[in-house]
Amino acid sequence: MNLWLVPVDEPSFQQTLAEPIDLSAWDSRPASFPEHARVWGVRTDPEQGSWERNRRNLELMERDDPLVIYRNSKSRYTATGRVGPMAHTEYVRDQYWDGGPALDIYAIENYDDSIDVDPETINRVLGYKDSFRPQGFWRVSDDRPIERVARKFNI
Repeated sequence: MNLWLVPVDEPSFQQTLAEPIDLSAWDSRPASFPEHARVWGVRTDPEQGSWERNRRNLELMERDDPLVIYRNSKSRYTATGRVGPMAHTEYVRDQYWDGGPALDIYAIENYDDSIDVDPETINRVLGYKDSFRPQGFWRVSDDRPIERVARKFNI
């Protein structure tokens, strides 16, 4: 199991996470990907950057991995969830994110926005410095107490 700290910008949050989006017009949507889902993406478009760390991390991401969502605009963790089906597509980035570099997407299952946690709380549990804030696609290393975070926040 991997634990992911997912920083989200406000415009993209409002577009694809605040509420499930309708993906029924996505012609090449894999059968495993739901028609309605909360969706987040990983920046991997080689034309818009190297994104090497993102690609390496993406290879480690597995279905049902826990997520803790950090809203940059609030400077707080405001939701949890689990990694759902994944896909490589231009559809979501072009339809919802104005053509950004996120080509690899995943549905967020078991989304729960009932948490409101300051970053220092998560940092203490994980043994990070109080000033740490997740930047980009952040996988918590295996030597950190990821199970404790999953239990504490019922992910």
